[in-house]
Amino acid sequence: MNLLYPIGLLVLAGLIIPVLLHLWNVKQGKTLKIGSIALLGENSTSSSRSLKITDWLLFILRCLIVILLAFVLAQPFFKKTITHTKNSGWILVDRNDFLTVYNTNKPTIDSLVNLGFELRDFNLGFNQFFLKDSLVNTAKTNGLSYSALLRQLNKQIPAGYSAYLFADHQLKNFDGDLPKLSFNLIWKEFKQSDTVKVWPTKFLDKSFEGKSTPNATNYTANQSQNLPVVKVAIYDPTGTDAKYIKAALAAISDFTNRKIEVKNWNSSLTNADVIFWLSEQPFNSTLKAGVSLFTYQKGKILKVNSSLNLGEELNQNIELFQRIAFDQLKGNAIWTDGFGVPVLIKKREAELNHFYFYSRFNPNWGDLVWNEQFTRAIIPIVLDNQNTEEFGYEHHPADQRAMDQQQLIEAKINKSTLSTSTTNQELDHILWFLAFLVLFIERILSFSKKTEHVKS
Repeated sequence: MNLLYPIGLLVLAGLIIPVLLHLWNVKQGKTLKIGSIALLGENSTSSSRSLKITDWLLFILRCLIVILLAFVLAQPFFKKTITHTKNSGWILVDRNDFLTVYNTNKPTIDSLVNLGFELRDFNLGFNQFFLKDSLVNTAKTNGLSYSALLRQLNKQIPAGYSAYLFADHQLKNFDGDLPKLSFNLIWKEFKQSDTVKVWPTKFLDKSFEGKSTPNATNYTANQSQNLPVVKVAIYDPTGTDAKYIKAALAAISDFTNRKIEVKNWNSSLTNADVIFWLSEQPFNSTLKAGVSLFTYQKGKILKVNSSLNLGEELNQNIELFQRIAFDQLKGNAIWTDGFGVPVLIKKREAELNHFYFYSRFNPNWGDLVWNEQFTRAIIPIVLDNQNTEEFGYEHHPADQRAMDQQQLIEAKINKSTLSTSTTNQELDHILWFLAFLVLFIERILSFSKKTEHVKS
């Protein structure tokens, strides 16, 4: 037996209390009359005192209460050793796929079950099920990747257990590298019957056909797509910033095979699809619905030593030297500085997509125009606010790409099939029960003694 708080045994010093109560017993001395001195008078008496324990049962009970209280405070416990045999383990498989998996792996699963392995649903909670109820499908839990499930399995599977996992290797089911495993994982790949999937998708107003295999996913543009010309108007009274926009538009046109018509702004260009108003002067013209309007904001110029975040990926290293003080304009923040303060705000106004820019494209304000991400960041403004970062990387249900086999091998940790673990078995609940029981008996005996004393 071990003690969690041995200092609690100091309460044993309290045993002195019942000892003193029971040991100190004063008895009235008896008067003895002797014949030869019987005539001397009544005042000659002798008294006797004795130190003697009376009521042994009460004495023992009261001492036992003090002892139990001391051990309750010391919190004793037993260390219990658990030995895990080589037959301990789980068979992990999605219950909704179990019949298909079982039909192709029946000998393996049957032999593991006979050895004592448990069938567990490879899903949140890893609930146990049996062959007899495997025909009943369960609700599919969405949003849990294999990586997340294996991280949770690390915490839930008993020490020393092995896990046979029947699951596919599709990349869409992972959210990064596999975690370090604290158990022996044997991954039996469950391959789908159809490993080639095709689906339609759109990007930058073009129609594509996506084709996915376990090795790769490819997109092919459909032929004979007659897309309208994108008309862009630019107003730049200083003539310093427009050249960067024109270079980006030329790159977008080459990349997308879309014709982009660029003109300098005048009041007659009311049919423009995109307008870059690179000036602090207010824009007052009436435009058609659906136009994207990009304007410079007017305000206090701040010298800053920060960075520009385009909202696509981290560590872009785009330096920001100057910016316009943010005026708390309400809208969606598209670009921000290194402190999270909006630099580009998008706001829907009068059927227009209005972009408010709190900086400038001039290199004296930052190195955005020299960064490789500049052209990509302009695409959502020019081409109907398309989200460029999703194309080719979207989580499509038909994606068949599989994780490299080497990554799965490196994630496995082989451990001994025979292991032991220890657990602490606490005794405080037993001690509390005994203490209350002894106290109850002591009170009954004490009360009965007092009643006998009153009667006598």
